[in-house]
Amino acid sequence: MPDPTPPPTPRTASDLFGPGRPPRDTREKLLFRALDLFYVHGFHEVGLDRILEETGVTKTTFYNHFESRDHLIREAVVLRNEWEASVFAREVQRRAGFDPRKMLLAVFDVLDDFFTLPDYRGCLFLAASTEFPSRTHPVHKAAAQHYVDAERDLLRMAEAAGARDPVGLARTWQILVQGALMARQTLHDDAAAKRARAAAERLLAAELGPG
Repeated sequence: MPDPTPPPTPRTASDLFGPGRPPRDTREKLLFRALDLFYVHGFHEVGLDRILEETGVTKTTFYNHFESRDHLIREAVVLRNEWEASVFAREVQRRAGFDPRKMLLAVFDVLDDFFTLPDYRGCLFLAASTEFPSRTHPVHKAAAQHYVDAERDLLRMAEAAGARDPVGLARTWQILVQGALMARQTLHDDAAAKRARAAAERLLAAELGPG
C-alpha cells in the first residue's frame, strides 16, 4: 500500500540562508522565487516567462526592477552570496568561537552540514560560473566574487593563526574547499567535506605545528 504521507515541502533559499520571511516587495518577490528556480533547475533552464508566471508579475513591472533576465540572475547570485556568507560565518564561529585554528577547520564542518541537507543541490556559485563561463560576464563575475570573499576571510583566519605563509595557506584552503564542492556535486560524495578536512588538518599541522 503506498505511503499516504506527502513528501516534505522543500525549504526556500530564504528559509535556509536568508531572512526566513516572505518577500517584502515586488523586487524581492522576483529575486526570492528566481533563486529557488535557478537552484533547482539551472539558470539556462528557467526562462523569464516561467518566473513571471510563478510570481504573478507582468513584464512591464519586471523591467521596472531589472534591465534583463541576466541582470536578475546577477542580482540573485549577489543576494545568495550575502545570505550564505553570513550564515557560514555565524556557523563557523558557533563551532570554533574566535580560535583561528579551530575556525579554519570548522569551515569544513559547516560545509559538511550543507552537504547533508536534504535540500542541497550543489554549489550555486559553481553552477553559475559554469553556465556563464566567460570571465567578463556579470553573472560569472558575481559568482567568482563569492570565492574571492571566502578566500579573504580565510586569509584573516590564517594570519590570526600565525601561519608562516598566510596567503599560500588561504589559497590552498580555498582549493580544498572548492575540491570538496566539486566532489560533492559531480561524484555525489557526501563525505567530501570530511575528506577535505582530514587533508586540511595535515596541512595545518605542517604549517603551525601540532594543535
